[in-house]
Amino acid sequence: MKKVLFIAHQATRTGAPLILLHLLKWLNKNTSDYQFDILMLDGGGIKDDFAAECNNVYLYSELHKAPKFSIVLKKRLLTKLGLKPKNKERLFLEKISQNKYDLIYANTILSIPVAIKIKSIIQDSKLVLHVHELNTVIKMALPSFKDYSGLIDRFIAVSNKVKNNLVENYNVNPNLVNVVHAFGSSTSLTHKLKDNDTFIVGASGSVYWAKGHDIFILIANQFVKKYPNLKIKFVWVGDHSENKIIIEQDIFKLGLTDKVIFVGEVHNPEKYYQDFDVFLLTSREDSFPMVCIENAKLMNPIICFEKASGTAEIIDKGGGCVVPYLDIKAMVEKIKFYYDNPNKRKEDGEMAQQLFSELSPEKICPLLYEQIVSILK
Repeated sequence: MKKVLFIAHQATRTGAPLILLHLLKWLNKNTSDYQFDILMLDGGGIKDDFAAECNNVYLYSELHKAPKFSIVLKKRLLTKLGLKPKNKERLFLEKISQNKYDLIYANTILSIPVAIKIKSIIQDSKLVLHVHELNTVIKMALPSFKDYSGLIDRFIAVSNKVKNNLVENYNVNPNLVNVVHAFGSSTSLTHKLKDNDTFIVGASGSVYWAKGHDIFILIANQFVKKYPNLKIKFVWVGDHSENKIIIEQDIFKLGLTDKVIFVGEVHNPEKYYQDFDVFLLTSREDSFPMVCIENAKLMNPIICFEKASGTAEIIDKGGGCVVPYLDIKAMVEKIKFYYDNPNKRKEDGEMAQQLFSELSPEKICPLLYEQIVSILK
């Protein structure tokens, strides 16, 4: 039986962790000759969901627990003998490595430093990196990524844009990078009839600089100023707890309290997506966001920035609009276009659904499984 260790940088209800969780569920349902374990570097709301899919669960947070009395005595003895005791992380990773994993599957570049350490202990294991990040995030989150890239056996990129970044900026051999698009949750939901005729511009994601929540507010402000009498609301779904007060004050000072709503993190975001008329991707950088796939499946046309997201690779074929990078005015006018043209909105929504329909766990997880099988041959 082959053993695979998955490394998740966190267990939050966000794109990369959810994709990994869907993959684990699919693997457990469709394979029987593998043992799947997981190392979680940080916690989150779906930690128990991960645990339910794996034989062994390791929490990096265990490193921060107070050491047992026997360990303290052993450390003191080694020090007296002039020997350097192993640090807590080394002991923790050696314990994990006793399972002699055939494959280490690092989900996101944040998992790489720990993955490399485990690989150096096991030595014979293969290492695959599932890359969900583009260049700015890599530079900020792991500036030394180029030092690690030569130690990785295979790369899975969630979009062509991600692959191109690895090849052009990090000298990764293109033959080692396979593009497997990200995917969204399967849904049986459809667009529901709203109780009123208010046009809803939606957005979603955990609030931080890359997602462009501030741009979303500025777009709403420009739209309302230019078209003050239209029945429209701007709704953002996703965790904004760290910036909640700032966001509320921005909305208040702009006089948009009745126009812009940040609903926070919810367990059923699709029920909000059902009410959207269009989906706005205001991200400054986003490799291939799951929320676009989920909205496309509900026939919501997508408006996004060029040069900012792998989503544009699909939208260029239809199903929405790609506007110049950070062009707020262009976003405003595209929203107005869909407001004025419900038939075109319906047509583009149907095209979005068609183009993104293949991006489901049922379609994509077998492709990821093929990557696992091929690297273990």
